[in-house]
Amino acid sequence: MSKELSAIIKGIAILLMLIYHLSNIPGIQGLDNVFHRTLSTASYPVCYFLIVSGYGLYYVYKQGRLSMKYLLKRSCKLYIAFWIVLLIFVVGLASFLYPGRFSLQWDDLIQNFLGWRWGYCHFTWFLLPYILMSFSAKWVFRAIDYLGNVVSVLCSFFIYLVCGFLISRYFESWLQWHMAVYHVVLWAQTLFTLTIGAVMARLVLSGKSLVWDQLNGKNLLVLLLLLVSFAIRGQVHTSVLNPFHATLVVWLVLHLRISGLPKTILTELGDKSMLMWFAQGFLGVAMFSEYITLLRWPVLIWITWVVVCYLVACLLKPLADGVAKVVKLS
Repeated sequence: MSKELSAIIKGIAILLMLIYHLSNIPGIQGLDNVFHRTLSTASYPVCYFLIVSGYGLYYVYKQGRLSMKYLLKRSCKLYIAFWIVLLIFVVGLASFLYPGRFSLQWDDLIQNFLGWRWGYCHFTWFLLPYILMSFSAKWVFRAIDYLGNVVSVLCSFFIYLVCGFLISRYFESWLQWHMAVYHVVLWAQTLFTLTIGAVMARLVLSGKSLVWDQLNGKNLLVLLLLLVSFAIRGQVHTSVLNPFHATLVVWLVLHLRISGLPKTILTELGDKSMLMWFAQGFLGVAMFSEYITLLRWPVLIWITWVVVCYLVACLLKPLADGVAKVVKLS
């Protein structure tokens, strides 16, 4: 999986994320048609990012570059982008447009800026577990190398099931009041999908191909299989299948020959996916959710939403890159 292909997969993931999160915006639930309901159910984008991260980080690990310095720079860049979005949309715009909507007390600011809590926007829940996952990746990969592919997948899947059970049964009664434990549970839940990405990298490094000759380059057949997978997944309402469906989608995308305008669009979206992820939560849920439904039609809302988030990300990226350069992270 090349960097270009990873960007394409992240581009697909951010498109799915925007569909998935539209279904969680107040007032958008009225757009309850088969297309929107099926895609929002089948589109759990976190798993796509974790698979790509697991694949890429394992490559870095085998090259001996997965150092503390590397991880600190990677995490700081993520936080810088997140902080810029928070400063602009929460501390800046929202305090003038919607005074009182967000608590600007120091304890709330610090906890939200660290990702410890996500009172400003629930969509940012993934930030801190992702950081923890990155810092623990070296030890996870050592365990995978020791246990082997099959045992690693089975063990991490068991952990995934246990964490899912704990969250579903004890979040409201206990976990939400003990955030340190909750973040550990969320981190542990990411390990299964991270392991899938790492195992894919291990297979490639061992000389095995992830691509089937029977499907390679047969775009119409692969797109049909993708469509069928989303249709079936959208009718099965259980989060247990999220990592499996994401793995299937990533595997099928590996067989596509993407070129021209679709390749350019997906690669560009993938490169901006992090900032789009941060910005869409605050733009949609925190500030302008009442305006989104004015467009009425789900497809038009989604396309407009993609364009708006992409343009915002384009405006923010030079600022984030500039800050990272000033603090010598790039």
